[in-house]
Amino acid sequence: MRKALLLFGHEVEREKIVDSALFLQNQCDFEIIPLYIKDISRDRVLSAPGDSMILGSRSPVMFQGWAEIEKTEVDHIKRLLRDKGIRSELIVDIGLIVDIITEKMKSCDLLLMGKNEVFSEKTISILKGNYKCIIFIGDNPLKKLDNVLIANDDGVKINRSCYHFTTLFPEINKFASASINKKLEENVLKQYLEGKGKTVVHEDMETDNYDSILKRFDLFDLLIMGNLSRSYFFEKIIGKNGIKLIEKCKAPIFIG
Repeated sequence: MRKALLLFGHEVEREKIVDSALFLQNQCDFEIIPLYIKDISRDRVLSAPGDSMILGSRSPVMFQGWAEIEKTEVDHIKRLLRDKGIRSELIVDIGLIVDIITEKMKSCDLLLMGKNEVFSEKTISILKGNYKCIIFIGDNPLKKLDNVLIANDDGVKINRSCYHFTTLFPEINKFASASINKKLEENVLKQYLEGKGKTVVHEDMETDNYDSILKRFDLFDLLIMGNLSRSYFFEKIIGKNGIKLIEKCKAPIFIG
């Protein structure tokens, strides 16, 4: 059975990632492993010597406040999972987020997590450090896989993502494909997928209006993208198209 690690963190729309997990559980026969991590790096920051002048004797009070907030969060997540029909119990772990995810993903096929419009440093660390597939959920939950779009630059990273997606979801046979301001002369990825018995309809998009592209992409059930390079912050500064898509797109995003 395929397994998806459902990570709870600072997502804005928590119910939507649970709805997405429910789709994977009920329609795709995934076992869902819900996980909430108490991040010890936060405690290190609060108790760091450099902070003592600010926190002083209030540190225990702040720790107690965080503990109460976390307990409320955990209780809310447990109720939500139960009410939605997720069969597995919530795992609560303590440690460094990236380290725990790396360990838990040894026994899972897919990481499912929420995203906000601007990626936090922890989210970027998870994205770069995770060695398996990720689905990011934004405004739109994952409810079906009838219309899947490939953000296609015919590069190695998107080829790898498509390989992992078709391995993980072999039942999906039809794809749309789009390149932005890059005419694909050969389109090896399209040929590769068609050689696997998949149907791919490709479109070369020429535009400098990325809002209109996002509106079109938002209509799809899922967007497949290649992973980000190690130069995330440089790409963020110069405004690479992939960064805009991954942060602003409302559709779920698969990165393999």
